[in-house]
Amino acid sequence: MIFKLFMTKKLNTYFTFILICFLSISIAAYAANPNYMIKPKIISAPDGDTIKIWTKERPVSVRLTGIDCYETSVNGHIEYQRNKGLTDEQIIEKGLKAKDELIKILRSNKNIYLEITGIDKKWGRYVGIFYYKDSKGRYISINDKMLKTGYCPQYIFKPYDEYIKYKR
Repeated sequence: MIFKLFMTKKLNTYFTFILICFLSISIAAYAANPNYMIKPKIISAPDGDTIKIWTKERPVSVRLTGIDCYETSVNGHIEYQRNKGLTDEQIIEKGLKAKDELIKILRSNKNIYLEITGIDKKWGRYVGIFYYKDSKGRYISINDKMLKTGYCPQYIFKPYDEYIKYKR
């Protein structure tokens, strides 16, 4: 009985309409939103997942959300990356390649945009998604491009308390 009801033309059309609306909303939620973007003045790329920009008051660092590139030097975070079975030399080599790739992307695209998605209170910096426009006017995520290089594993933010627990 329920199957017959579901298969009626009217209900099937209604279901299709709801599904299309849901998918449209889902896709829009993950697309770049130009209403929340700024066109930053880029100063430098200290590593593969950080871009330094100029604000009206001072320079600030912006961490690219969703990725955690390999380190470019020995520091406190390299210990975490050693746990992935890499030597310090391998980590630094991948980190320098990530930095070079980010610089190449920034230099080859004049129109860079930034969508700030949060603040990293631990390090006192912004977190965001950087974009450039392609030849068809579409916003292309630099964060996603960096993820695809293989030098920047995906990063799911963990609160600082969990990081402390992990280190113990």
